[in-house]
Amino acid sequence: MSRTAYRKAITCFLETAAKVRSEQWDAPGLGVWTVRDLVGHASRSITRVEEFGTQRAPSVDITSATHHYRRSLRQPSDDERVAERGRIAGRELGDDPLATMNADWARSEQVLDATDEDTIIAYDNGGIRFGDYLETRVFELTVHTLDLANAISAEVEPSREAMGVTLRLLASLALESGRGASLALSGTGRGPLPQGYSVLG
Repeated sequence: MSRTAYRKAITCFLETAAKVRSEQWDAPGLGVWTVRDLVGHASRSITRVEEFGTQRAPSVDITSATHHYRRSLRQPSDDERVAERGRIAGRELGDDPLATMNADWARSEQVLDATDEDTIIAYDNGGIRFGDYLETRVFELTVHTLDLANAISAEVEPSREAMGVTLRLLASLALESGRGASLALSGTGRGPLPQGYSVLG
């Protein structure tokens, strides 16, 4: 169930964020982001469940988590806008990021508990089933938790449920993008992935 995987992804993310030492918040996190920016960006997968989980749409426009990314990737990219949103979200975590995120999660969990996975919610890209939207949040949280662990040199092991959702979505995106062969060969020990390989590009 997407709900279970999402809960476990949140738990892993918050546990990893709790390992950030005070002097690490301003250290490099990912690309142009500091650790604080990266955590802020990832925490949007908490707050946006509360935001979008309460909005309803009359019909399904986005039929799966894969469809969500394929449609998003067709839009003109604005890397600086995304980067700035992460910086803003990082600042909004305040002086006690863990307390802020735990409070956000307490509110979002109420929406999670009250919303059936088949409920059609209104997202930026159109109507999407809540369960499919949760899969996109599991993906984001799991990947960025691994990013965070790398940035702060922490050990992390995402749950089987969250990693299962993430890997299935990666495989689906690789197939849709025509990059499945490279992933299949690398995953079976037949050589490294090409430099710069990404199913999101």
